[in-house]
Amino acid sequence: MVLIRITQKLQKELGIKTADLVTLENPPDIFQEWYAHVFILERKKQIIFVETQTLFTFCVPNLPRKDIRERLSEIFEKGLGKALYIEGLSGEAVTKLMDLCRGQKVFAKSENRRTIGAMNEFVKQHKNSFYYQDRSMDTQDRCNRYMPMHGFPSASKEFQFPIEVFAEKIKEKHGIDFIPNKSTTMSQIFTGNHLES
Repeated sequence: MVLIRITQKLQKELGIKTADLVTLENPPDIFQEWYAHVFILERKKQIIFVETQTLFTFCVPNLPRKDIRERLSEIFEKGLGKALYIEGLSGEAVTKLMDLCRGQKVFAKSENRRTIGAMNEFVKQHKNSFYYQDRSMDTQDRCNRYMPMHGFPSASKEFQFPIEVFAEKIKEKHGIDFIPNKSTTMSQIFTGNHLES
């Protein structure tokens, strides 16, 4: 089971009543609790998903309301699989993490201010920085590797890259070895080579 905490805006888009949102006493494990929000970019709807423990994020663009209402589970799984592949995880690791996120999706109210704050910052960067640059590098790759954050559940004020926290957590919880290729990505961003790839 995967818990997706939705914002009021996405709740309205999905047509879900507040009474139908679930309440869980025990917090889900890593990669089984996500925050989701819908926003408009160039007059098209996009959904951003943020994993609560690592702030690993990905965005699915250009979604009509019909798909959001009828295919959100599929949209989530396909978007996550693509994001994991882009980050450079092995096929075995992608399969293992995807298995954690398949099956029933239940919806709950968004409540963690740190996660909401991080999600709002990701959306801001989508709108103001990443999207409008003429490049082929996927936006979710840039958010995870380019934006140091401090909204992690540990409440630490230290800034860390979500991809580094993600790598630490999946090794700790699931024995998956993954070394983020952040330095190469940063080099591409600051030299402009990502515009040519």
